[in-house]
Amino acid sequence: MARIRALAEYAAKLTAYLDGVVKRGYDLADWDDLMAILHALQLQAQALVDAAQRAASLLGEPAQTYAEAGESLFRRGVFDAEDLRLYRSIVGFRNVVVCGYASVDAARVDEILRTGLYRKVLALIDKIARALPDPQ
Repeated sequence: MARIRALAEYAAKLTAYLDGVVKRGYDLADWDDLMAILHALQLQAQALVDAAQRAASLLGEPAQTYAEAGESLFRRGVFDAEDLRLYRSIVGFRNVVVCGYASVDAARVDEILRTGLYRKVLALIDKIARALPDPQ
């Protein structure tokens, strides 16, 4: 549980950073802006998948993949169908950024920032943390 709390705190810092980026303004045509934003989004997504894998294990369903972790949390009632869809989308985005499966779509990154979609990562991690028993 302490590990998941630490991941939630880290995700909160990344979310605050991205809030600041949005408030100040950004230019995705600028390489430095794009790289900083992608890095923050990737770290935020990684915190989510790490929390999901840890939670799945703590709930008795160790997951071999990021996808399995999300499915485990869905089966256990931690995620609803919309949460699972969002989780899968975040994992897919993270894979594109990290593994370079395809070019990152700057329009998609702009949408994530403009709509505040990045804030939902923190909400999912908080949901995971709340679903776990608090060790005494």
